[in-house]
Amino acid sequence: MIKLIFGGEKICNSGILKFTLAMDGLEKVLLNNAHLQESWSLVEQVAREMADTPPHYVFDIRTFSNQSFQFRQKTMKQYSSRMNVSEIVLPQGMHMMHSELTSTSDGYLCIDNAAPYIHVFFALNSDRQYYVDGELLGSCSPGHVQSYLFAAPQIIGLWHRRPAESFFEINIPISLFESYLPVDSSFRLKLRSLTEKSQTGILFDESRLISAQQKEIIAELLDTEMDKEWKSLYCFGKVLELLARTFDQQKVKGIALPIDNNLSPEMKKLMIKAKEIVESRLTDPPSLAQLSAELGTNENYLKKYFKLCYGTTIYGYVTASRMQKAKRLLAKGDRPINEISRFLGYSNPAHFSASFKKHFGVKPKFVQQASMNPS
Repeated sequence: MIKLIFGGEKICNSGILKFTLAMDGLEKVLLNNAHLQESWSLVEQVAREMADTPPHYVFDIRTFSNQSFQFRQKTMKQYSSRMNVSEIVLPQGMHMMHSELTSTSDGYLCIDNAAPYIHVFFALNSDRQYYVDGELLGSCSPGHVQSYLFAAPQIIGLWHRRPAESFFEINIPISLFESYLPVDSSFRLKLRSLTEKSQTGILFDESRLISAQQKEIIAELLDTEMDKEWKSLYCFGKVLELLARTFDQQKVKGIALPIDNNLSPEMKKLMIKAKEIVESRLTDPPSLAQLSAELGTNENYLKKYFKLCYGTTIYGYVTASRMQKAKRLLAKGDRPINEISRFLGYSNPAHFSASFKKHFGVKPKFVQQASMNPS
């Protein structure tokens, strides 16, 4: 399904490998991101192998539509590394891949993209940074998930060598993804904004922690004892569940699922109470000092354990909750934006608009207009 392009040239200059054709994209990334010279590099043997056979791939999401269900596993040896790959193709047009990589070096790949699609990347024990035209699109650290709209004709992905590296990815046609989105979904709005400009972009403002439930679903997708005749249906149901749980994490930015921790029951109850107080006072939220005094705890403890419990700061929680409430009010379409801004405690509508755009990727007016004209 992924076609490897062989070719390219290798030029040596002062001990630095420079490549033409397939290496142009990587060279632009390295030139535009000076910090990578210290944090990322290919070992000499791998650099030589990649010069001879550049890791340059053509990916066309359209080739998976109307194909029969496929589940295949294989082992690949390339660039002084070994990769165990499990690949799933669903008749609905979805493509999934799980990889376990043993490598001696950092690595990269260059994707020639034939048609726009949604890419959801789970960095189980890996990391990934994607670049478009030399500029960072988004990054994903180990234990996190990020979702992208890939529309650019060429995308560069970089990663750092890690022990027992593994990742899982889902690739979906845009039309199929949109068919499962509610009309007023922030993701539908962001997608519309990106696709109208034929622009590649991230769908999460920040990568999200992978939950224990998500890891369990991935494991079930890869190791099912379901009879062959039902595997397609089983995998389709599981991947929909995985996508639902992944995108549900955005409903309140960064805090939909608690982070695994060893907090005592008493401390968890205290943090729940803190969250409830904040939620009840979104228009005029308490300061950290006021909240800690009301709870009878130390400010530093409150900051530390709130973030441990919910994965965000108190200020971040307030902002996320305000934005979600704003989106619901805007979707009703019966109140002016300035009024909603004041209702949520913003004295300056411009500040509200800027905060909303930063959170959802679109302006409040876009949400309001979309609710009036859902088509």
